[in-house]
Amino acid sequence: MTVYSNKEQLLASLSAREASYNPAVKLQYGPMEKTYHTALKKDSYPYVHYTYLSVVYALDLLDSGLSDYAQRAAEIAAVIVQLQDRRKDSPTYGIWSYYYEEHLDQMEAPDWNFADFIGKKLVLMLKHHGDRLSEGLRQGLSEAIGRACQAIVKRDVGPSYTNIAAMGAFVTLVGGEVIGLETFVQYGRNRLRRLYDYTVRLGTFVEFNSPCYTPITMEELHHIHEETKDPASVMLTEKLLFIAWRMAAERYHPRTKEWAGPHSRSYSPMLESYPDTRALRCPEELLPYFSTEEERYFRCTVFEEEETGYQSFATTYMQEAYCLGSFSKDMMWNQRRNLIAYVDNHGKAAYVQLRFLKDGRDFSSAVFTGVQDKSDIVFGINMALDFGDWHPVLDPINGVFKAEDLRIRIEIGGYIEGVDCDSGNKLDYDAAVVIGRQTVRVKQLSALSDKGVPRMEITRSEQEGTLCIDYIIYDGPRNRFDFHEWNQAAWVFLFTLSERAEELEAGSEYKDGSLYAWCEKQGRRMGITIPVKPDCIGQLFQNNEVSFMTEEV
Repeated sequence: MTVYSNKEQLLASLSAREASYNPAVKLQYGPMEKTYHTALKKDSYPYVHYTYLSVVYALDLLDSGLSDYAQRAAEIAAVIVQLQDRRKDSPTYGIWSYYYEEHLDQMEAPDWNFADFIGKKLVLMLKHHGDRLSEGLRQGLSEAIGRACQAIVKRDVGPSYTNIAAMGAFVTLVGGEVIGLETFVQYGRNRLRRLYDYTVRLGTFVEFNSPCYTPITMEELHHIHEETKDPASVMLTEKLLFIAWRMAAERYHPRTKEWAGPHSRSYSPMLESYPDTRALRCPEELLPYFSTEEERYFRCTVFEEEETGYQSFATTYMQEAYCLGSFSKDMMWNQRRNLIAYVDNHGKAAYVQLRFLKDGRDFSSAVFTGVQDKSDIVFGINMALDFGDWHPVLDPINGVFKAEDLRIRIEIGGYIEGVDCDSGNKLDYDAAVVIGRQTVRVKQLSALSDKGVPRMEITRSEQEGTLCIDYIIYDGPRNRFDFHEWNQAAWVFLFTLSERAEELEAGSEYKDGSLYAWCEKQGRRMGITIPVKPDCIGQLFQNNEVSFMTEEV
């Protein structure tokens, strides 16, 4: 998401993208980025033409107001209309592929979100610049918007998919107003209302605290607020925008300029940009959060299932020099930041992140459980039998896979100049890492695994710019793993972050098929209980338990 504060920034961006425009194809092109959905390989297609980046470029060309750019924008828009699936009997009717080089039928898993992502740009194009386009192109855009709306209605994403719930509401509500189809308008109103009711009931977005998708949600809510004719929808967006901004503002860490965790979805541990407080209507009463370095401590529910009683919550602790956040239960997907800290390292930010790696890539079948008391976290990992590899859904392995390396990693990155790690210390931790004036301490409390106790190893990668505390479960010849056959696969740890070592007690015990791990400090005890035998993820989410007691046990 790029929001330009002035026309000069927009024109500079357009000039920078000039070299990436292919006038023969009439699309933007660039290096291919492998995603979950495409079947293309970088070796065969090092460069590709992008549908979404092209429609973004076309709208920016029109937004510049320069007549010289209008013709190019129209040419791109005409190609985008043609690339949409217009086959009424097709299961992907109304959506687009990622690349010009790959038809929808060739993709591993067509991305239905592209009805929303491309549809919203076409709505803005027709609404704001239709008078600058030919009658034929206006008709083509109107029909393309209608097809995108049909795809969105057919899919009918629920309110838990936050950014797409908001984006689809914009495309159908405002798109319906633009093309004059009341059925889409009514659907968009109802979809926005569902998102509002669900979010207010929960108290936050299910797509919680996401550095990449919360800004998109803000942008879509802002667009609805600015573009719709419906007063009731305008009112709902104002309330939802306040919830989004409060979530983001409360978790902004001024010293490191980072977005405190935990993060439901994030593509990079380090923050690349923060939502524009002016362009996206940040309430004035929340602005002090962006400069005040007071201690903050939050715990909120982020997901609950009434039928099963399953509940997950997020905890964030912040003080001047660092912030630390964790979820209570979640999968170890590469977009999740279940345990993440940002630490001031002499004026620059370092991050500390928990990962579970299979052959060097995040492994989503690993399940995280944790409980946090300010600067201390007790966490554990056990294994799911019905989940995925790198992606939880799109590449299922269901507990059976081949690997040559499995490890639990505490990864330190960002600015790590002067950061060093000692193995063990007088307080009997496995490792201690000094970052600035703070120290990360990690201790494995117990490991019950058919592969035995992991060995700990400290690794530093100059190429990746990371220092890692690794607990190696397996490394050796490529081997077949079948967690259905394992009796034990559970690991529990203590993680602390503070300027000075604090007195605390921690331990673990095995009872009735589960590991119980606990930590007690200043009369407060917290703990987790996790089954050691792999199970289906729904059962693990129900049976993995966290406890926090304020009185001495």
